[in-house]
Amino acid sequence: MKKSLLLVMAVFFGFNVFAQNTTPGWEVYHSGYTDESRGISSIAILNDTSSNVAWSIAYDGSSNGDQISEVAYTNDGGYTWTAYNLANNVLPGIINPGIGTVLPVDENTAFIAAYKTNIGNGGIWKTTDAGATWTKVSSNSMYANSNSFCNLVYFFDDNNGFCQGDPINGEFEMYYTTDGGNTWTPISGSDIDDPQTGEYGYVHGYVVAGNTIWFTTSKGRLYRSTDQGHTWTAHDTPLNDFGGNNNDSGDVTFKDDNEGWLVRDNGEFYHTTDAGDTWTAITPTYDWAGSDPNNPNPFFGGDIAYIPGTNNTLVVTEADYNLAAYGSAISYDGGATWTRIINYNFGGDQWDPLPYNTNDTDPDNDIEYMQHLAVAFRDINFGLSGHFSHLHDPNDANDGWPSDGIYIFHEDISGIADQTIEGLNVFPNPANNFVKVSAENAALQNIVIFDITGKEVINLNLSENNANINVSGLDNGIYLMKITDADNNHQAVKLVIK
Repeated sequence: MKKSLLLVMAVFFGFNVFAQNTTPGWEVYHSGYTDESRGISSIAILNDTSSNVAWSIAYDGSSNGDQISEVAYTNDGGYTWTAYNLANNVLPGIINPGIGTVLPVDENTAFIAAYKTNIGNGGIWKTTDAGATWTKVSSNSMYANSNSFCNLVYFFDDNNGFCQGDPINGEFEMYYTTDGGNTWTPISGSDIDDPQTGEYGYVHGYVVAGNTIWFTTSKGRLYRSTDQGHTWTAHDTPLNDFGGNNNDSGDVTFKDDNEGWLVRDNGEFYHTTDAGDTWTAITPTYDWAGSDPNNPNPFFGGDIAYIPGTNNTLVVTEADYNLAAYGSAISYDGGATWTRIINYNFGGDQWDPLPYNTNDTDPDNDIEYMQHLAVAFRDINFGLSGHFSHLHDPNDANDGWPSDGIYIFHEDISGIADQTIEGLNVFPNPANNFVKVSAENAALQNIVIFDITGKEVINLNLSENNANINVSGLDNGIYLMKITDADNNHQAVKLVIK
C-alpha cells in the first residue's frame, strides 16, 4: 500500500536557534528531476564499494500532490543524475504506475516493483541498461487480482530475491526467485504470520541486514525473515501504523540481525536488541530546539538510517518546516546523543555552516534550515539524502534558493573544505557564447560539463592554464562543470548559460 507522505513545498523559514558547528556536511546537487518540487521518497544505493550507483524515487512535493511515476539514476556518487518518467507504458503492460521500490543489483541492472494506479497489473520489471529500457519479469498471474498491490522487491544476491504485496484472501501476496527473477514461486500462507484485519504493507517500507529483512505495515508491525524471504514472522512495535493512515507513522533501521532503532513522527525514539521483539524508549540528548522536554518542538521524526560498517552511527532527518528546527542530525553512540548537521556546500561552492547567506546584500535571505526527506547509506563513504527539486531561473538575480534536490554526505569536511583549485577563475558566469577557465598554478587537465539531467555535454582534455570554451551550442539553463588540474585537484562549479 502506498505510504502517506508529508506533502510540503520546498520553502525555508528563518529562526534564531543556536547551532553548534559539526564536522559532517552535505553537498547539494541537482536530483535530475526537471519539474519543480519533486521530493525524494526513497533512495537505494548499490552495495558495491567499487561503484557509486544509486537510484531514487520521486513524488510530487507541491500542494497538488499528483501521482507521478519518476525515478532517477546516478553512477558517480550523486553528483549527476538521469531521471526517467515511467508513466506512459515505459514499463510494458502498465500505464501510470506507482513506483514501490527501485533496487540496483549492479551498475546497469535494477529491478522495480510497481503497483497499478490506472491501467494494467502491478509486478516486477528489470532494466539491464541503467533505466533506458525495462522488461517485465513477473508473470501475468502475479498481482493480477483487482485488489493486488505490489509494494517491494529485494535481491540478496544475483539469484535470490523476493517480492511482497498486500494481502489477498487473507494472506500477503509474496513470491521468491532463485534464478534472478526469471521465474517466481508463491510463498505459502503457512510460511507467513497471518495479517491482522485491514493490515497491509508499505512501498519502500523495508530494511535489510545481511540475510535478514523486515517490512513495515499499517498496524505498526514488522514482518521479519531470516532466510531471504522464504518464511516470515510478525513483531509488534510501539507504533500503531508505519505510514500515517491512523494518525501515526515512523521509520526503522537495523544494524544487524538483532539491533535496531525506530523513530516516531512525533520524535519518540526506541531501541531494540532482540530483532524487534521488544523496544525500549530512549530520551536522546540533542543540540537543537526541542531538547528541553517542556519544549513542544520534538526530536526529528523523519527517516532514520544506520551507517553500515560503523560501530553505532545513525543519521535521522526531518522535513516538517512547521517545526522550530528541521534538517538532519548524526549520532555516533547508538542514538544517545545527536548533533545537527549544519555544514553545506552548494554545487561545488565553499563550505559554510547554516545560516547560509544566498545573497550577501540581503541578510533576510539567510537560510537557517534545510529540509531532508529520505536518507540511505552504503557505508560511511557514500550516503545520500533527498530534498525537493528547484529549477533556478538564470534570468532572475533574486532566485537564490540553493535547493537542487539531492544531498551527498561527507563524514568530515574539515579535510576537504579547502580542496579547491588554487586561483581558479570561471568568467563570465552567467555566460553566453564563451566561458574562460583559468588556474594560477597547475595546468588544467580536464573539464567536463553536465546538463541538469546529468548528461555530459562537453568534455575537454587540456594541458594549459587557460581554456576558452565555446558554449554557444548549449541551451539556456544550469550546468555543472567538473574541473581537474594536473595535480589531480578537483573543483565543481555551477555554470549558468543565458
